[in-house]
Amino acid sequence: MTIADLVGSLNLSSNSSSNQQRVLSNSLNAPSSGSSFTGFSSSLNSTLNNLTLPQGVDLSQLAQLQNTLNSTGNSSLWRGRGLEQHQTAAAAYNSLPYSNATGLNYNSLSSVCGNTRPNNGSVSPSTATTLDMLVAMDRNPLSFHGTQDPYSIEKAAKMHRSAAAVCEATCTWSGQLPIRIHKNPFYSCKVFLGGVPWDVTEAALRQTFLLFGNIQVEWPGKENSANPPKGYVYILFDNEKQVKNLLSACSQDFSSGGNYYYKISSRRMRQKEVQVIPWVMSDSNYVRCPSYQLDPHKTVFIGALHGMLSAEALANIINDLFGGVVYAGIDTDKHKYPIGSGRITFNNLQSYRKAVRAAFVEIKTPKFTKKVQIDPYLADSLCQMCGMQQGPYFCRDESCFKYFCRTCWLVTPHHQSASGCHKPLMRNSKLRTQSRLSVLM
Repeated sequence: MTIADLVGSLNLSSNSSSNQQRVLSNSLNAPSSGSSFTGFSSSLNSTLNNLTLPQGVDLSQLAQLQNTLNSTGNSSLWRGRGLEQHQTAAAAYNSLPYSNATGLNYNSLSSVCGNTRPNNGSVSPSTATTLDMLVAMDRNPLSFHGTQDPYSIEKAAKMHRSAAAVCEATCTWSGQLPIRIHKNPFYSCKVFLGGVPWDVTEAALRQTFLLFGNIQVEWPGKENSANPPKGYVYILFDNEKQVKNLLSACSQDFSSGGNYYYKISSRRMRQKEVQVIPWVMSDSNYVRCPSYQLDPHKTVFIGALHGMLSAEALANIINDLFGGVVYAGIDTDKHKYPIGSGRITFNNLQSYRKAVRAAFVEIKTPKFTKKVQIDPYLADSLCQMCGMQQGPYFCRDESCFKYFCRTCWLVTPHHQSASGCHKPLMRNSKLRTQSRLSVLM
């Protein structure tokens, strides 16, 4: 019995021609005693690369088998699992329906994958990963044959990013934000306008601010909806000097911390005071301990931030709750204006873990109340299960707390359970930040 029988049982070659079936079967036969393993691997790779497979088939499991065959040519890999674990895995595998149907039992698969067996009956880590994958394929075959939603993990990760809107806060911070003092501020060319008339038009906005220069108007949500939300808008100036000229023409309310206001009109409303919220670029980063080496493994990502929260204010809030904060950063767009997320780095793992466990924190100030979301900061990493593929998915549950590739995520049993404790996290591909974390490190 050969791996070709296994491939056939997984329906990976059902649409291949009879000639391809014969070539595949011949290539996948285990090499005879004394034959060259390198030559066998080369032949196998060539056959797999030229094989025509059914449209829509997920090739990750076939690639895993191929990697297993290649890696087991090194005898040093035949270490790791003892005889007891081998017997447990054998019993689980031999109980699979397609194992019984094809006659390809655990020992047959192990001998094919390794060509030889060690005296203690142990299995190489790579072979064991393959066998674990096969067990999961039998339990959840749809996820490996392309009939399940191929973007289910991505959709779950995207849904988690907005979990702060529906989840309860585990702790609350209340207090005054620190007063911002800027001696020589440099502003982003992007400005937020809040409380604009509901019937205001882009042409009216351009005409209103023409006194300070030409502007571009950004309606939040316009790209996703024919009727974007009204009441607030962003305007973009050509340079920082125009922003300063606008602020000079604004009225200020020092009783509320020096908020800026400017009057604009629409067809139905005349001289309505609109709040003008600029952004000082130095408020994007705050370092409490300049000598400390920043560690991504002690860094958390904070989402759903209020637009008026500076890095210093964020650092003070998180430090009051969990302690050990050494750095805070606010994520910004290409115009260096905040996008509603940030990062906090701690100097100890205890504070880091407390923050991750908290997950949702409510911030109450005289100006606003906002619930923010705390997750581990994600970096580029290989899958920490197989070590062979990129691991874009991270499980934030403390029993996992690892990076996974797609295959390893799907084969992990508790990721398929209904408990809902193991949520996938992913880096937001649309997130354009001016992060200084790597620079400061």
